Amino acid sequence: MAKSKFRQALEAAIEARHSSVHPWSEAWVSGKLNKRLLGEWVKQHYHYVSLFSQWLGTVYGNCPEDDVRDFLLENITEEEGVTGQAGFPAVRHTKLLLDFAEACGKSRKEVLDAQLNGELLPETLGLQSWCRVQAHKPFVEALAGFLVGLESQVPKIYAKTTTPLLEKYGFTEEEVVFFRLHIVADEEHGERGFEIVERYATTPEVQANCVRLVKEATLMRRLYLDGLYNKYLAQPQAKAAAE
Repeated sequence: MAKSKFRQALEAAIEARHSSVHPWSEAWVSGKLNKRLLGEWVKQHYHYVSLFSQWLGTVYGNCPEDDVRDFLLENITEEEGVTGQAGFPAVRHTKLLLDFAEACGKSRKEVLDAQLNGELLPETLGLQSWCRVQAHKPFVEALAGFLVGLESQVPKIYAKTTTPLLEKYGFTEEEVVFFRLHIVADEEHGERGFEIVERYATTPEVQANCVRLVKEATLMRRLYLDGLYNKYLAQPQAKAAAE
């Protein structure tokens, strides 16, 4: 079935700035990071993904459409470990991320306290703030940003970065369950996001807003990765500290 022009515009907005080809992702894939730096990534990433269910909950509370609320509830319960994804345990997804942090040599407390201790990068705080504002937009525009602009990117990113975790960084399969799970779960969530946005963005104005917000989402995710890259890899002193 041919894709609508609106769907093509949404996909083009993602591909123009997809985080799978960001310098941080490329360094990850090529083996230029190490477990310490991957732990620093977890420290930032946790304080983005751990809030995702709350942001979706805000959208849920403002959404008048039963089918969309049903999907959001399903998404939230999977993230929070109430229900499981086929082939994976029913466990809070952020617990799996904290398990990975420990495999990188970071304690759970160090990750959990990163914001309290002032260790989050400005770009991470910027992504948090953007998502907080996004959650209060009309539901179709909010989900364009969250599900299409952010979540639909994840399978391609993790499909590219998971194998190096095993082959170049020495992690075990048990230690990379967080990534395996999201390759599966977010492919489904992203596609459902596209379907919802196409169904409910019924005017040219709303469609244009959705495309704009997808562009914003991809930019915010890249800026968040810019923060990691600039701190840990871009400058000579940062490169030396990474080695």
